[in-house]
Amino acid sequence: MSPFIFMPCECGKSIHVYIPKEKFFKEKIEVSSWQEEYSEKVKAEKFEEAKRLAERLKAEFVDARDSENITCSNCGKVHPFSELKQER
Repeated sequence: MSPFIFMPCECGKSIHVYIPKEKFFKEKIEVSSWQEEYSEKVKAEKFEEAKRLAERLKAEFVDARDSENITCSNCGKVHPFSELKQER
């Protein structure tokens, strides 16, 4: 399961960040084809569930798959991914 980080920005905005486990843990996870198919389905369901949770909490949801920085939409502060892992 990929981690979701719940972080407050300095401006008070709550940011929920999706980070693929390979990116967070810096490793390649080996799986067989049936595990990969099941894993992709579960991952998609958990991803959508996390987006709905962020929406219910009026938080910002950020998909960090293709980004090295998380930018707060409220104040514009840039939070580098490496900083998130160290602080949280």
